[in-house]
Amino acid sequence: MASLIVYFSHTGENIVDGNREIIHKGFTEIVAEKIQKITGGALIGLKPVEEYPYGYEECNKRARKEYEENILPAIANLPASIDAYDIIYIGFPLWYRSYPRIIASFLKQYSFVGKVVKPFCTNEEGSFGFMELELRGAVKGAIVKEGLAIRGYDAEKSDEVVANWVAK
Repeated sequence: MASLIVYFSHTGENIVDGNREIIHKGFTEIVAEKIQKITGGALIGLKPVEEYPYGYEECNKRARKEYEENILPAIANLPASIDAYDIIYIGFPLWYRSYPRIIASFLKQYSFVGKVVKPFCTNEEGSFGFMELELRGAVKGAIVKEGLAIRGYDAEKSDEVVANWVAK
């Protein structure tokens, strides 16, 4: 079965274990690469046409506005099709207990009927928040499998957890 790993990840100033730090590789990207290594699937890191701010406060302000106003940012590297893939892994940082609106932009572009969707996220809480209900509504006709939530600062050392989840 062909797999596609689609993710959005943010770099720059972030909250890591309760402290502000500069990260040069996003936590979601780290997990996405682990999934790609296991599955051999195609890997696409979504890039917004207008980059998210580097600073935590500025990025948070934009993310909140997009969430509250359901603004769907344009994607610079949208795949032409997802038809060739049976399993779609969708990854993101959890923003406002949901996925960033760039993920919503991606989801609106395609039909997921008959696809298996496996969501994964990184965040400070290690949970999905309200995202799972929203995602199920956005990928109608898909089989949505149990998601994986990883604390951002645990991303680097999540090999075993990721491998066990992919195998399910």
